[in-house]
This record gives sequence, C-alpha cells and structure tokens, in this order.
Amino acid sequence: MKNEITTAKKWNIDKVSIAISIMLLAALVFFTVFNPNKTTETLVTAKDFVTNYLGFYFIILIIAILAYNCWLVFSKYGNIRLGKEAPKYKTFGWFAMIFFASMGATILFWSSVEWMYYVQTPPFGLKPLSADSYEISLAYSFFHWGIAPWSIYAFGVIPLAYRYYVRGKDGLALHNACEGVWGDKNNPTLARIITIIFIFGIVGGLTLSYGAVVPMLTNNLHYLFGTPETFFVEVLFVLGLTALFTWSASSGLSRGILNLSRICAFLSFSLLFIFFIFGNPLFAIDNTLQSIGIMLEKFFPMLFYTDPIRNSGFPQDWTVFYWAWWLGLGPINWIFFAKISSGRTIRQVVSMIIMAGTAGSILFFGTISNYGLSQQLFGGFDLINTMQTVSTNEAISLMMMSMPVGKLVIGLWIVTSFILVVTTLDSSAYTLAAATVKNLGTWDDPPLYLRLFWSGALAVIPLCLFYVDAGLTGFQSVLILSSIPISICAILAAISCTKWLLEDYGNKSKDEIIAEYALPKVKKNKVKKDIKANC
Repeated sequence: MKNEITTAKKWNIDKVSIAISIMLLAALVFFTVFNPNKTTETLVTAKDFVTNYLGFYFIILIIAILAYNCWLVFSKYGNIRLGKEAPKYKTFGWFAMIFFASMGATILFWSSVEWMYYVQTPPFGLKPLSADSYEISLAYSFFHWGIAPWSIYAFGVIPLAYRYYVRGKDGLALHNACEGVWGDKNNPTLARIITIIFIFGIVGGLTLSYGAVVPMLTNNLHYLFGTPETFFVEVLFVLGLTALFTWSASSGLSRGILNLSRICAFLSFSLLFIFFIFGNPLFAIDNTLQSIGIMLEKFFPMLFYTDPIRNSGFPQDWTVFYWAWWLGLGPINWIFFAKISSGRTIRQVVSMIIMAGTAGSILFFGTISNYGLSQQLFGGFDLINTMQTVSTNEAISLMMMSMPVGKLVIGLWIVTSFILVVTTLDSSAYTLAAATVKNLGTWDDPPLYLRLFWSGALAVIPLCLFYVDAGLTGFQSVLILSSIPISICAILAAISCTKWLLEDYGNKSKDEIIAEYALPKVKKNKVKKDIKANC
C-alpha cells in the first residue's frame, strides 16, 4: 500500500476553477456586507421560486434516487467491490466517519427545536398543538433526516467510486462521475463549470455551519461561564475551530479525521445518554418506537406530499427545502465517502450510508427531541413559549439548564458541538482539495498546501459576516439554488454508472462477479496488524 500522504508527485491543480469560485464567493460576501437587504431579498426570492414551483421536480428525483439505490443493492452489481483490496477502515471507524463527518453540529441544533415547528404548523391539515400534531412531529424529523435524505448521499458515491477504484481512473471531481455520458472525450469547459458550481455551493453551504453553530456556542458559553456574546468571542471560536480542523485535515484520513470521528462518537453517545437519563426514559423509548412506526406507515404519503388543495406550504417549506439542502451538500459527501470506502462492495456502501445515517439520526432525535417533548407535555420546560420571548440559541441553552446537571450538559454540549463542526469542516477541506486535483490517484492524499488553503478559506468568509453582523439567509439560498445544477450532475452520474456497469459486467453472472471480487485469505495475525495500523 502506498503512503497516504504523497509528497513527490507533481500535482495538476485546477487553479482556474478555484480562482473563479473564490472571486464569485468574494463578490457574494461583498454584496452581503455592503447591501445585505437587497442581496438577501434577491437570493431568497430565487430560493422561494425553486421550493414553491420546482417542488415536484425534487420529489420525483428523490423517488428515482430511492429506486436506483434499491436496484444497486439488490441486483448482481451490488457484489462488485470498489477495489480488490480489503477494506481500509474497520466497520466502526467507517461508520463514524460517514455519520459524524457529514452531520456536523446542525443535528444538535435541529434535534432540539425541529419538533416544535411541526407541532405549531403540522402537515396534513392537522390541528396545531393537538395530540395528532405532537404524535407526528418526531416521525417527520425521522423522515426528513432518515432513509430518503441519506439515500441522496449514498446515490452519488457509487459513480465516483466505481470510476476511481474499479476503472482505475485518476480524479475525484464531480464532473468525473459524468464522463460516461459524453464518453472519454475531454470537455474542459463543462468540467470547469461543474467544478465552479460545486465549490461555490459547498463553500457557501459550509459557511452556514459556522453561521448557525458559532452563535449557539457563544450563547452556551455565556450560560456556562457568563462570558459576553461578542464578536471577539465568535472570533475565538472560529480560530479554535480552524486550528483544530486544519491540523486534522493536514494529518490525512487515517489519523486526524478518523480519530476525531471516533472521539466525536464517544462524546455524542455520552451527551445523548445524559439527555435520556435526565429526561423521561420510558417516554423516550415509547415515543421513538411509535414515531418510527408512524414514519414507516406514512412514508409514501410523506414522500409524495405536495398539498395542492390545502396549500399550507408545509411540504415546500420543509420537505422540498430539505431535499434541496441535502442535494446541495451531497457532492462533498459523495467525494469523501468514495475516498473512505475502498474495498467495500457497492451493496455494502449504499446500505451502510443509508443505515448508518438513519440510525444515527434516530438516536439523536429520539433522545434530544423526546427530552423537549416530554418537558413540554408533562409540565417541565416550556420550549414553545420560551421561543416566543428569546432567541432560538438562548432557548436551547435554557432547555439544558432545566436539567439538574445543566451546566455539565452545556459543557459537554459545547465540546461535542465543537468536535462535530471540526469533523465536518476537516472532511470538507480534504474533499475540496481532492476535488480540485485532476490527477488524484487511488492511494493519494491531496497536497497539504491545498488542504491548508481551503481550511483558511472556510474560516475567512464567516469572520467577515460575523464582523458586520450580516445574515446568512443569502448563503442558505445559494446552497438551495446550487442544488438544481448539482441534481442534473447527479442524474448524469447515474446514467454514466449504469453504462459502465452494463459495459463491464452486463454479460457476467452474479456468481462470476462474486468470484472475481473474492478477497484472498490472509493470516489472522496480518489482519489484526492491518486493522491496528488503520484504526
């Protein structure tokens, strides 16, 4: 196996795409800072057009993605191994990187408050604040963070990984997955456009990770130590986050990102255990089971829900928005998951991403959301009324302070959130670097200087916005708008993947594919040594 950090190789960097993307992002920051109202209004109008008038497109696309993933898993092609070597990472480490590097601290934020919005403005014409609205609230969170959205992340991995590991072609950029449509002919202009859209949308979207989490952490710190909620404190958080994920991104996959993901898993499970124990454990178990049942029972009504008669706007404001959001962030996870999934079969990759993501989401929402629900229903902390008088971040801090060990919970919350953001941002810096290197080989890491460049770029933009107290709604809209061209790339990637599978293995039987990818037997001592080295 080659060394993970390759130093002697002459890199072919897509400098033009990087430069154009940075200039476009700088222009967006400039207009957001100096004319925030007009910039935000224009972008939000465009975003609302997408969610309100193209909602059917996203719903149909998600249905097609689910069907395509089922075909990959249950067909003979599911036995194809992405590279003929043994898996590089042990299952738990692989699971940890898949979930924690892609989720970030947003799952802590939304698992605290999302149920409240569904209770007050429920779907399917249910009465607000009724028993029915409470019953469906957690089920809808399971739906929006479960099987369907994680299918989006699984969907785009296979075309990239198949081309990279099975066909043995360098490059992990988004446009590489579309090559099967236009053949092996080089199309640099189209490739560059796809890369620019990818970078522009992803960096804009990752700015939201800072923008949503840093103010929450600043408020948490205020309740823990009484520190002021000022720009200076926000700068300290951004610098701390940047320093840690810069180190991690520069350390490579097998050290920084893997180790942080494992630490993040331990911290998250500890935090969730506290929410479970100091909440209402029996209610949490019962309501989680019931909500899973409701989600499964209403999965297809939720999936096809457009509400043209009542016209409440619920599917447009929530489901379509979420599908566009997950698609907008999809490519960065497609590339990262492809890089960490060598040695796994197509079936294993698709199944693990969907199952790991869904199980992790249910665990977070099933504990944190159920704590808030039980407090709301049984006379504890009234989150709904609190949200009407204070900010969302302060309401989350007050919710934790309602526990007997409130300050301990806030402290653990801060550390967990911090590491969650770092695992997301370091994988993102690594992936942005990988996507802008044209000749990235199977065992290569992208060059260190490029990873450090993206680490810095991901910190500068939110600092500018925090300094002038500019809103992040415009960047949120950019991410949603970028989901349209990215969805087209995803469709082209699926066509390419199907073409490659049929060309390479269409005439082979299931047994022949299994025999071709059977791993050679190795001595137990060697297996243990390899696992210990990589995990």
